[in-house]
Amino acid sequence: MGLLELMLGQSGPGEQGTEGNSYTLPKDTHEFVYPVAVRRDELEAFAQLIEAEADAPYIEEETDELQDVFDDVLGDAGIDATELVEQKRQTRRKAESVIEHWREQVTTDIATVYAPPGTDETLLAFTKLCKQRDEEADDPFDLPETFADAAALLKRLQDATDSQYRAVVHTDLLESNTA
Repeated sequence: MGLLELMLGQSGPGEQGTEGNSYTLPKDTHEFVYPVAVRRDELEAFAQLIEAEADAPYIEEETDELQDVFDDVLGDAGIDATELVEQKRQTRRKAESVIEHWREQVTTDIATVYAPPGTDETLLAFTKLCKQRDEEADDPFDLPETFADAAALLKRLQDATDSQYRAVVHTDLLESNTA
């Protein structure tokens, strides 16, 4: 067994018309990802969006009053206001985890990050939450001026995950809770 086989796994004949050898990598230490080019400014814009959303209180935080309204309108099949607020916070926390991990990795103006499947959905859910809050007249949240840069990052991420191209990277390069 050669050094390359020891490092990468078992080799075998090329697959799907590929000449040469292909290597089987251990699934417990490697994962399929989408490489995505990001700009430092876009990551900072997304971080500002996360901070702005975290700093603006939710209408639902007035849970006693809101819970009374939910109970009056919906009865026993109602919505728990506290649970609703927690779901929104969890959406932010997931997005924050992804962006903070990428910010640690990107030290230049532009770089490539690795997005495991589902990362686009995580950031899209948070972006939708922010847009909904911005459109709500009673909500104190306003989109930051840098929102367009955050949206550009999301668009590039969605384009990358819509493509057939994926890479395989060692899981040490990924944060465990990015998806």
